[in-house]
Amino acid sequence: MALPFAAGSVGMRFLRTLYKGKKKIGKGASMAAGYAGKKGFVKTSQAITGASKKVHRGTMSAKSLAKKYPKSTAAIGGAAAWDMLDRD
Repeated sequence: MALPFAAGSVGMRFLRTLYKGKKKIGKGASMAAGYAGKKGFVKTSQAITGASKKVHRGTMSAKSLAKKYPKSTAAIGGAAAWDMLDRD
């Protein structure tokens, strides 16, 4: 009985960590796009900005789905954690 609960809490911890990572990656992408734009690589800057916006939209939709279906999210996160920990 304790294993599903532990796996679910690990899944929720993964989600929190991923959100923090997404924030740092977004700031880094913004800085990279600004640097590329200042150096004259306008198309590269536009591509970086567009990609970061699409990633942001995807993570926000994943976040809303995770809030809508918390048990399924915890089960998937727990299964992923178990798969990583159970290497033969």
